[in-house]
Amino acid sequence: MLKAKSIPLIVAACLSLGSAQTQSGPTQGSAGWKLDPDGRRSLILPDPAGDSQLVVPPVCWQRKCPVVIVSHGRGGQASDGSIHKPFDAMLDAIDVQGFVLLLSSDGGRETWGSPAALNTLRRAYQASLPRFQHDGRVYTLGISMGGLPATLTAYRRTLGMPINAVALVAGRVNLHDAVQTSKSRGRSVAAAFAGASIRGYDPVNDFSRFVGTKTPLLVVSSPQDQAVNGTRNGLLLAALARKVGTQTREIGVMGPHLNRQYVNADIGRQIGAFFGAHC
Repeated sequence: MLKAKSIPLIVAACLSLGSAQTQSGPTQGSAGWKLDPDGRRSLILPDPAGDSQLVVPPVCWQRKCPVVIVSHGRGGQASDGSIHKPFDAMLDAIDVQGFVLLLSSDGGRETWGSPAALNTLRRAYQASLPRFQHDGRVYTLGISMGGLPATLTAYRRTLGMPINAVALVAGRVNLHDAVQTSKSRGRSVAAAFAGASIRGYDPVNDFSRFVGTKTPLLVVSSPQDQAVNGTRNGLLLAALARKVGTQTREIGVMGPHLNRQYVNADIGRQIGAFFGAHC
């Protein structure tokens, strides 16, 4: 993991902001915490639908910090954020800026932003609150398929409050496109929703139905990405968001789906800066 660096002023300016949702803590001395060589502490949060992982950087041990909820890609798992080196570098570059990370299991490897995925994410968030000092700010980051729960958490406000900003890295946010362009994905989506309607769970096609569409949005996309077509997913969502006055930013990268231009420390620094600009 990356060594801690000074926190950018744009993030530091937000640190004094609290809210009614501030929690007491921390409890990093409790059983179950793992201390990494770089000073980060991590804790597994058990859940019947899949364990999540909480990561607290040293800067957040003794002060209130925001949390970034990270949702994984199709076939992935919560631990991908810490055991996969490119993802680890990207996430390190975010938390070093003063963010606690909550690596969500999303209820399984192929849950597509379904009610089960959102419920698991909500339970993980609630379980995390007594474990660190929270300043009330919540951000979501979706990787590939994880773009669905990351965006829906903000748009449906399933945590019972607004999300400060959302970032998508090769994020899938067009559920109809996923179903229509692959029989395998179609079957996977049907299984995730247990045959129920996906209406109301499609960030692009149900955009006008959501209450949280003005949540600031960052999209990282590559024109060479053949797994998640940006023009039908993140870039299309950004265009819809701009039309309703949402603050958006697009970062263009090159190469195939989730290559090292997508997931690296520089992208992590830009995501952290975007989050820090939206207190």
